[in-house]
Amino acid sequence: MNQNKITAGGLEFLVRFALPNDRSTINELMVNTARWLKESGSTQWSDILHGFDVHNIEQRIELSEVALFEAADGKLAGVMIIRKTPSDWDTDLWGDRHEQSAYYLHRIMVSRDFSGISLSKQMISFAEQLALNMSVPFVRLDCIKTNEALNQMYLRYGFMFSGEKNGFNLYQKELSLL
Repeated sequence: MNQNKITAGGLEFLVRFALPNDRSTINELMVNTARWLKESGSTQWSDILHGFDVHNIEQRIELSEVALFEAADGKLAGVMIIRKTPSDWDTDLWGDRHEQSAYYLHRIMVSRDFSGISLSKQMISFAEQLALNMSVPFVRLDCIKTNEALNQMYLRYGFMFSGEKNGFNLYQKELSLL
């Protein structure tokens, strides 16, 4: 796998970390994703629709923790936060386990123009490869308990259910460090 490219659905995507001038396109995708989730019957990401972001993507951009996935024509296809340290949110959800070295994935979003090609799977695989390269043994994420499709997707992607807290299901993948 090229560190700067992934492939999904026969398409190649350039991967890079967001810069401050990417904020508006990221925010647009984030709002569109929140609207899509709401239309799908999920309350996940409702904070975005109320003008608040619990994961503070702006600060994550400043810390080079927001990965962008762009189509060959430069169109934004996907975005996700790859936290190298747990947030207060993660610490609350994961309890004492937050002390283990792990990457925490948040705000995994795929433009509706690129849905159905397993782009999210390749995005997560990219994060897993980053973790492996840095000898980080775990990749973790969470999602609202009531979003059955998303919960099933994470299980299909090889994550193990690791508990539930505050209405959110926790998922973890242990990576093979050699």
